[in-house]
Amino acid sequence: MMKHISTWNGAATDKYYWSQSLREVTVEVEVGECTAKDIQVDLTATRLCVKCKGSTVLEGKLHEKVVTEETMWHLDGNRQLVLSLEKHRDMWWKCVLEGDPEIDTTKVESTRKMEEYDGETQGAIRKIMFDQNQKLQGRPTSDQLRTADIMKDAWNAPGSPFRGTDFDPSLLNLSSPVGDEFFKEVEDRRLEEARRAKAGGGAAAAAADP
Repeated sequence: MMKHISTWNGAATDKYYWSQSLREVTVEVEVGECTAKDIQVDLTATRLCVKCKGSTVLEGKLHEKVVTEETMWHLDGNRQLVLSLEKHRDMWWKCVLEGDPEIDTTKVESTRKMEEYDGETQGAIRKIMFDQNQKLQGRPTSDQLRTADIMKDAWNAPGSPFRGTDFDPSLLNLSSPVGDEFFKEVEDRRLEEARRAKAGGGAAAAAADP
């Protein structure tokens, strides 16, 4: 029995099988026994035409624009042409070609793969997932851990009411959110202390130099 591509978020029509993610549409077309040299794929941003041995197998106006430079195709088993079409914009398609049977886009599985997001968004998603897992286990969130780490450094700093005692995070209020301004102030203070230490070290070396 011939295997076909997944029809995830797509459908099987009498002309082709198709599936989609938010960024890409995959189409499988039956072309009969042939080689890659027998296949001709003509694609513009809005139209698709597939021919095999000179005969038109599939042709029509695309439901939405595609990025032609990113389109790829290959022949599977010398009988099935599989095309990967990159969408011009991230959205769910109702069909591949205008006039073909449509799907209900309100029922698609809209979950995106992690790698489809940019690096910054991936980081934010991982942080949310980590914090949710920590809360379920009754453990501190990433922000609370970050705050505790900074507080630990400042525990024995000059002027600290805890100076000279062992670090005890239970004495700190880590349940309240801490603004980015706080972390910036701490970082600025660390940089200033590092500069002073470097300047002091340089002055001491100069004084010791005969």
